[in-house]
Amino acid sequence: MPYPPVGGDRSRVYHMLRAAAESGHSVHLLSFDTRRREGEDLAPLEECVRSVETVPLPRALSWLRAAQALPGTLPLQAAYYRSRRMRERVDAAIRRIRPHVVVTHLFRMAPYALPHIGHGRARWILDMTDVISAGIERSMPYRHGPDRWVYQLEGPRIRAYEAAVAPRFDECWVISEAEARHLARIAPGASLRVVPNGMSPERLRALVPREPGRLLFLGFHDVFHNRDAVRFLVQEIFPKIRAQIPGATLAIAGKGSESVRPWAERVPGVHVLGFVEDPDDILARSAVFVAPHRFAAGVQNKVVQALATGTPVVTTSAVRCGLEPVPDGAFRVADDAEGIARHVVAILRDPETAAAIGNLGRAWVRSRFTWDVSVLALESIRSARAARSIETPVAAQRR
Repeated sequence: MPYPPVGGDRSRVYHMLRAAAESGHSVHLLSFDTRRREGEDLAPLEECVRSVETVPLPRALSWLRAAQALPGTLPLQAAYYRSRRMRERVDAAIRRIRPHVVVTHLFRMAPYALPHIGHGRARWILDMTDVISAGIERSMPYRHGPDRWVYQLEGPRIRAYEAAVAPRFDECWVISEAEARHLARIAPGASLRVVPNGMSPERLRALVPREPGRLLFLGFHDVFHNRDAVRFLVQEIFPKIRAQIPGATLAIAGKGSESVRPWAERVPGVHVLGFVEDPDDILARSAVFVAPHRFAAGVQNKVVQALATGTPVVTTSAVRCGLEPVPDGAFRVADDAEGIARHVVAILRDPETAAAIGNLGRAWVRSRFTWDVSVLALESIRSARAARSIETPVAAQRR
């Protein structure tokens, strides 16, 4: 359920819905939901769509379905989301709405779209966002024990499934040029379009001074690449920064961050904030945003959000890859603990350079990351029956 828009996937879907509705399109949402909601919980979402339907997703039953899929070849993620009720709701919605365009979010929902493709007037989009199999491959050197065994099993299944279903849709969307190159290699028959995330509508807020020496990591801590990045930051990078700037502090925030408190706050200067209602406020108060991801998938929204607030960012080449093309100087990049710490210390010691980095990053993000791109992509596939003439990811981006 893409509301509230917390986390990359929810935020992407919510703002695409909102942008399409604000452009005059009639938008309908059909979604799984893991919890019961009161009517007022969905009021902001219902303001921007014509209809909202939800299908319960019981966790225990979903895990059982995934376990039952172990002997087969279907990705466990797809099995987890298998639902007779959702299939019936999709079939009924297609008959009732008779849509021009249907956006299927993530490969695990593809089974509900595939029976309808080629019938009727609708054009079918698979918004893969990230190429999940590529992200799993990048994460394998950092996985251990049962977690590694599960993903060794799941990775090839997802790769084969992505390769099989992507060419069947009229168009596949991915979040970055890097993800488009990955998908083009495994599914050369797919029609690809790069549709990056946009920025949330800017709100007027009073300017607040940045707190000298305050570092920030903000993210969704239930995903593996964020958990690995936090451990790398707290245990290897931050002590090197603190040795040179004793007054430096590190704030860790975001949904699920409470899980790192027992070990992270043992390190002097580290504070776990938990979930924060207004991320832009803590970003605006921070001197540096540090995103030391040793592996990553797609675009790290937290980095884009930090850049949009003018906060200087220090990150890794894995994150930069998902944001290319990036202008020189928009943020600092290093891949080892020493290099990341060195960049952070240099920014903390030179406020003028910090401000210049922040201003450049902010200007670049606000010129490139706009939700209008998704609206133009929707309108393009609706009007152009020759959607499969998109030859390459680069050509798609330029159009």
